[in-house]
Amino acid sequence: MFIENIKIHLQIICKPPCSLAMDEIRYYKIFEDRTPYVPSRFTWWKDLLFRVVSIVFIFVGLDYLWWRWHHSINWDAVWISIPLYVAEILAFTGSVLTIINYWSHKDIPKSRPVHMLSEIQELEPGQEDRPIGIDLYITTYNEEPEIVEDTVRAATRLRYPYDDVDIKIYMIDDGRRDGRDPEKPDFKKMAEQYGIRYITRENNIGFKAGNMNNAFYQTSGDIIVILDADTRVFPGFLEHTTGYFRDPKMAWVQTPQWFYDIPPGLPMNTYFETKYGKAGKWLGKIIPFSSRYIVGKNVFGTDPRLFYDVILRRRNASNAAFSCGAGSLQRRRALELLARREKDEEIQRRLKKARRQGLDPETERRRLEKEIPLRPFVHHISEDILTSILLHSDKRKWKSYQHPDVECKMLSPQSFEVFIKQFSRYAEGTIDITFSRHNPVFKRGLSLRQRLAYLETIWSYLSPFWLLVFITYPILFFFTLIPPLKAFNFDFFIRIVPFLMLNVLVTNIGNWGVPAKRPEQFYQAGFWYKLQALYKVLIKRKIQFNVTSKKVKYNQSNLKHIWPHWTIVILSLAGIGYNLILVLRGVHPSYSAFFANVFWTVYTFYLITPFIRAAGWNEKLFRRSLEYYTNKKQKTKKRT
Repeated sequence: MFIENIKIHLQIICKPPCSLAMDEIRYYKIFEDRTPYVPSRFTWWKDLLFRVVSIVFIFVGLDYLWWRWHHSINWDAVWISIPLYVAEILAFTGSVLTIINYWSHKDIPKSRPVHMLSEIQELEPGQEDRPIGIDLYITTYNEEPEIVEDTVRAATRLRYPYDDVDIKIYMIDDGRRDGRDPEKPDFKKMAEQYGIRYITRENNIGFKAGNMNNAFYQTSGDIIVILDADTRVFPGFLEHTTGYFRDPKMAWVQTPQWFYDIPPGLPMNTYFETKYGKAGKWLGKIIPFSSRYIVGKNVFGTDPRLFYDVILRRRNASNAAFSCGAGSLQRRRALELLARREKDEEIQRRLKKARRQGLDPETERRRLEKEIPLRPFVHHISEDILTSILLHSDKRKWKSYQHPDVECKMLSPQSFEVFIKQFSRYAEGTIDITFSRHNPVFKRGLSLRQRLAYLETIWSYLSPFWLLVFITYPILFFFTLIPPLKAFNFDFFIRIVPFLMLNVLVTNIGNWGVPAKRPEQFYQAGFWYKLQALYKVLIKRKIQFNVTSKKVKYNQSNLKHIWPHWTIVILSLAGIGYNLILVLRGVHPSYSAFFANVFWTVYTFYLITPFIRAAGWNEKLFRRSLEYYTNKKQKTKKRT
C-alpha cells in the first residue's frame, strides 16, 4: 500500500505545473515514513562543562567590554563608535540571559496515565470520585478537508488503558463550514462520519482564543487537549502525558511540535540546474562535490527542535516553559479560575473609572458582571504565551512542563510567503505583550527565574536594535573610511577572538548537540520583520491574526520581503570593491580595519544569504525535491 501511494504521488509530482494547482497536492504523504527525533539525553558532565565554559565566557566578555570602553572608543566618531559599543553590550546581555536559562535541567519522570478525578485534584466535601474526562479540541478555520480529515482520523485512534475514561473529540470550526454554504466543504458532515462532535459560532471574535472559549463552556473535560487542524497525534499521546497531572499544581503540559515535512533539499548540481537551466547545469559540473552537497534542507528554517528540545525543556527547572497551543494539554480547573480572576480584575479597573465619572459603583458592578464574559483563553494574537504568563503569575503557583518526547506531527510552512506571515505573527504577538500591562518582567506573582526566562524570549525579538548596527557598520566604514574603533590592532584581536570563540562554544555545548546553524541564521536575518513588528506595536496599529496556511503556493514575488537583505549585500560588495581599489593604490587609511570589516561582512553574508535563497525557493524546486526524496527512498529500499 505504501509503495502504491508513492507511485501515485510521483505521478502527480511529475506532471507539468499547469496540470495541477499546487494547493491540491497532498505532498506530505510522501513523508509518512519519517520518524521523530529522539530527545537529547542529559549528561552531568555536559552540564558541568557548560557551566565552566559559561563562567569563563562571562569573565572574558566583561573584560572585553571594559577594555573597549577604556581603550578603543573612537571619540572622534561617536556617532558610529558609541552605537556599536551599546550593540555589543545588548548582544552580550542576550548571551547571558541564554546562559541563565540553560544553567539547569529538570525532566519529570513519566508515570502511568491518570484514571480517577481524585488522582489529579483534591475532591471537594461531598464530591464523589469518578473517572476523568478528556476533551480534544481540533481547531480549524480555512484548512483543506484532506488535512483536517487526517487529523481527525489520527485522533480517533488514540489509546487509553481505562475504558471508562470519557474521551470526546470536538471539531471546533471557526469557518462555519456546517453545510450552510454549498461552496464550502461540509465539515459538520465529516465530523458525523467519524463519530466526533462539531462546534461552530457565528463570528470570529478573538480568533483562535475566541474559538476555544466558545467550545470551553460547551464541553466538560477535566483535561483539554489543543490540536491545530494539522496536528496528528500518535496513538500513545494521552498515555504518555496525562500522568503529569497527578501534581495538582500542574496547569498545562506542552509536547514538542514536530514538523515531519521539512523540505529535504536537493543536491547542489540539481538545485542549480532546476533553478537556472543550462547555465546552472554547467555551474554544477565545475563546482567540486556539487552532487553531494545538499541545498535547501530546512530551507525556511522552521525545524523547531532547538526550541522544544533545548530552550523550553531547559526552562522546566525554573517552571517557565510556556504553552505553544497545539500539542498541549490544559487543566480545565486552572483555566476556569484564571477566567474568573481576569474578569474580576477587569471589573475593578472599570469601576475605578466609573467612580471618577461619578457613576454608582453597585449599578456599574452588576452591569459589568453581565457584560464582561469569562475568557479562559485570553483574546490575543499570541494567546498561548499570554495565557501562560497569567497562569504562572497566579497566586496558586501553577506549574507547567515541557514534555521531551514527540507525541504528534504537524505541517510546516512550505512557501516563503507563508513562513513570513507566521514569523511576523510570533514577533508581533510577543512585542505586543512586551509593551502591555502583562509584560512578564514586571508582572506580579512571577519568580525571578520566570521573569528572566520570559525576558530571554522578549530579548530575542528586540534584537533589531543591535543587529542593525552589526550589519550596517561595516558598510558605513567602507564608504566613510571612519573606523568605529581607535585601531584594529593586536590588543583588539587578542580579546575579540577568544570572546567570539567562547560564545560559539557555550552555545554548542548548551544546545546538547542539537543543530543550531539554521535557527541562528534566520534569527539574524529576520531582523527586518522584528523591526516591522516593533513599529506596528509602537504606533498601535491593529494586529491581524494571520492563520498559517497549509496550502503550498508559489504565485507571489518575494522581492518585497528580501529587498533589505539584497540592499545590504549590494552595498557591502560595492564598499569592498571601493576599498580594494584604495588598497591596490596604496592609499587606504587602515589595512587592518579593512580586513576586519571584510571578515565581518563575510560572516553577515553567511547569516543572511540562506534567507535570500529561501525566498527563491519555487514550485519547480519544490517538486524536484519531492521527486529526489522519493527516488532516494526507493533506492534505499532496493538496497536493503
